[in-house]
Amino acid sequence: MYKTFLLAAALLVALPASAQQHLHPGDRVEGSLTAESKDTYTIDIEEEFYLYGYADQITVDVVVTVLDPDGEEVREFDSPARGPEPFQFSPEMSGRFTIEVSSFEGAEGDYVMVLVAAEPRETNPRKLVDQMMTPFSADDVPGAVISILKDGKVVLAKGYGMANLTYDIPMTDKTGMSIASVSKQFTGMAVMLMVNEGKMDLDADIRTYLPDLKGPEGTITLRQMLNHTSGMREVLNFLPMAGATFADAMRNEEPQHIFNRQAVLQNEPGAEYNYNNTTFMLLARAVEEVSGEDWKTFMETRVFGPLGMNDTTVKTEIGQVIPGASQGYAPSEHGGYRAVIDFAEAYGASSVNTTARDITKWMLNYRDMTVGGEAAIDAMTTRGILTSGDTTGYALGLGVTEWRGQRLWTHTGGETAHRTWFGYFPDIESGMFISSANPAYSNGMWTDIAEAWFEEYLEAEEEAEEEVAPDSVATTPTTEQMEAIVGLYQFIGAPLQIEYTLEEGTMYAQATGQPRFEVRPTSDSTFQFVGVPMASVTFHYEDDGSVKRGTHHQGPDSPMEKIEVPEEGPDLTQYEGRFWSAELETLYTLKVNEEGALQAHHRWIDTFGLTQMTEEQFSGGQWFLGQIEFQRAPDGNISGFTGGNGRTRGVWFQKIDW
Repeated sequence: MYKTFLLAAALLVALPASAQQHLHPGDRVEGSLTAESKDTYTIDIEEEFYLYGYADQITVDVVVTVLDPDGEEVREFDSPARGPEPFQFSPEMSGRFTIEVSSFEGAEGDYVMVLVAAEPRETNPRKLVDQMMTPFSADDVPGAVISILKDGKVVLAKGYGMANLTYDIPMTDKTGMSIASVSKQFTGMAVMLMVNEGKMDLDADIRTYLPDLKGPEGTITLRQMLNHTSGMREVLNFLPMAGATFADAMRNEEPQHIFNRQAVLQNEPGAEYNYNNTTFMLLARAVEEVSGEDWKTFMETRVFGPLGMNDTTVKTEIGQVIPGASQGYAPSEHGGYRAVIDFAEAYGASSVNTTARDITKWMLNYRDMTVGGEAAIDAMTTRGILTSGDTTGYALGLGVTEWRGQRLWTHTGGETAHRTWFGYFPDIESGMFISSANPAYSNGMWTDIAEAWFEEYLEAEEEAEEEVAPDSVATTPTTEQMEAIVGLYQFIGAPLQIEYTLEEGTMYAQATGQPRFEVRPTSDSTFQFVGVPMASVTFHYEDDGSVKRGTHHQGPDSPMEKIEVPEEGPDLTQYEGRFWSAELETLYTLKVNEEGALQAHHRWIDTFGLTQMTEEQFSGGQWFLGQIEFQRAPDGNISGFTGGNGRTRGVWFQKIDW
């Protein structure tokens, strides 16, 4: 795969993981995983070194986790399902590090662990970027581009690897990149241009500009659509329930058809932040209606042109030719890569194609306000406020946050192949753009690069202080208390469960589809996740000593409740039947197989299982139908179920004749 680095390694004989656990640069180690197994490797590395390697996923999707000498998690890597799963990091201490390889969601199969480099980390910012782009720099891999703006000047714009593998075209600073959801800020600007001209009002109902849009009653404003609080179905989480894939052609009119069939909003407009592509696609159509121009013409003449972004355009149809654009790729099941198609007609939510050079001109518009003026920029960078009075971290097509003492306006984007990170620091007139056509690229590298280039402007990183209860030394949980904690916990308001188990006095936690972690007590009711420094949990004892509730601490606190699943559940055949969603216009057949498991069948989707959580609640075996709750008619028989996922939920499926 990476022939630049495998030349020396190819001379080695690949050894099985059981025979060689300690790694050195150039090692290739064959590994095989079962659903429950985990392979462990070690490497001795110095502080401020740079380590890069990958697990070549031959027949299994793996998760790579790096632990420091103290057992604390450094980073987790989980990108493509096949091909190289790259991992790279620079340790802040010297010693023996551990690399754990586990399967994703219980998959089984073979992989090869390859350690490419363990070398001193570059101190020159420009050379550091080159070093960190190593995984995407060979002449047989999909590449990446980067541009850095510092103090209002472009200090770096460069391409790595290949833009097109078929024709051996390299990436350059003028290669067109499909930037996916980073496009949303441009949609925010388009709306604001219409607001400036008095043709649109941020607080007007969307139906004012799209009269054919019906849907549930109630006002949904442009502002609520731009800051993801509308309550509409999310198109890219909704259509997969009917068998659609991200590679399928999708009409830009589809969001209107979806909303017109939606009976009830998912939340009161303005009450809840829930990321949504539907609304941005509708907003693009609204701008077209108001301006009288198609989206491509509008963006090129009103936004890109005035800024001199002459190599930037938008994709509005499948197969559209964009001169100089990169081809997106995905790993092939048979090795190497296959070309894939990114979203095309999802314009408004996605579809801007730009270069590393052009995007810096857009960054400077946040300073110069050439397009939009002060009113537009202020609106686009003002955080949304919920009806509760709480402030979100999202404005009008742009995330608004703070990092290391600097204000940061940022967005990420991901499509079938391309991955992009965008960030602008307004107070220092600096920014960074990284985009890749390689699905193995991770946006997580931006912090290391930003630290190298903007170090003099950044506040010192605060050392994370582990919170320990005052009585933690004297009070640890008894065996009875730990046994009371054991069980499956459902996150309230989120499609996630974590199971806590006890083995020989040690507590473990495992979230659905994720690796298992040890959790160590810090008091009789609080536990710290080993290898996940910012994750902990508090359990709440009832008066009788039982545990029915908990709070997961990782970012915002997340309340959990224990799910009591009967050891001998009810007869699953009562849930069998055919279930039709008029809103989605799709049919599922639920049937118990010979092993007694309830399974879902769909014409366009591989059969998947349903796991019972409570008497009427099930967890689905597909991400888009992760939550199912059955409903009963007055006579006690099943009448249907509601299904969905985090962004699209409560979709009704009516039981029809069996």
